[in-house]
Amino acid sequence: MKFAEHAQVALGDAEGEMQRVLVWLETEASTYWSGQIRKRHDWVEKCKEAVRQKKLFKSPTGSTQSAVEEEKALRAAMKKEEEAVEKLKNVRRYVPRLQKEISIYKGGVQRLTTTVSADIPLAISRLDKMVQALDAYAALSLSGGGGEAASGELFQRMARALGEVEGAPKTDYAPLRQKTAAVDRKAAEAGDVRLAVWNDGAANEKERELFRKFDSDKHPPAAETTVLVEEGAWMSSTIYLERTPPAEGESGWYLGRADGEAAVGKTLAVQLGELLQARQDLREVLVLPVGYLVVIGPGGVSAVLDDKGKELWAGVRQ
Repeated sequence: MKFAEHAQVALGDAEGEMQRVLVWLETEASTYWSGQIRKRHDWVEKCKEAVRQKKLFKSPTGSTQSAVEEEKALRAAMKKEEEAVEKLKNVRRYVPRLQKEISIYKGGVQRLTTTVSADIPLAISRLDKMVQALDAYAALSLSGGGGEAASGELFQRMARALGEVEGAPKTDYAPLRQKTAAVDRKAAEAGDVRLAVWNDGAANEKERELFRKFDSDKHPPAAETTVLVEEGAWMSSTIYLERTPPAEGESGWYLGRADGEAAVGKTLAVQLGELLQARQDLREVLVLPVGYLVVIGPGGVSAVLDDKGKELWAGVRQ
């Protein structure tokens, strides 16, 4: 819990500092150098006028006056104006670059963010339920005191606690397959998700290793083929991937929201190689054959179904 608190503070500080610098670049820095360009341009014009006046009017003796000092001042003013122009160009060039770097950073710390905001609270909750089960077991006395009714009640309490630890009833994944079947593949538009910030938990190294142990045949798609991605899927805390028979140029994979949103959103056709730049953790997933369905939630991979609908993930993990 202390680690989660410190990590959340550190992540919040980093986020605040990045946004502060970005806002400074987009507003204060841009406004400042735009103003400096105007001021320095006006000074250049004044210096040019001083040079012109010095050369135009003769000295009291009738000779041409020297404009060395004025020309020196003009060169210095022009140099300062060029500096201001270059500074403004740098500001405008680095705004999109910083935005891109911020997006890459957010993608890099997404797993840590999920851990401190979801995995640790979930682990604490599971431990609390285990403690309740152990307390109920420790309170059970078979040597008298309370009789059968009290013992039965304690057994029920312990069973309820253990049942909560074991998890929820079996999930029905049929709606996800129905959602994939409803996708209009011909209406997919070219898209790029490399800068998207993904909110699901992503597959960790241990889970990726487990995917390599599946007995199913591996069918890795070519990097130039496309993956159909539901627009906004990266904002969902739970996503799913299902592979169907591919059309020409497609990998067969569809990636969509799995957070209860049944309606099919706008579909993007994303090159598989570009998707893997943003989601390296999906490399082992995308080699699974046609008919497989994978669900990834806040805590990582939560389910893998084969082409017959059999849930394989629990067995592989065991």
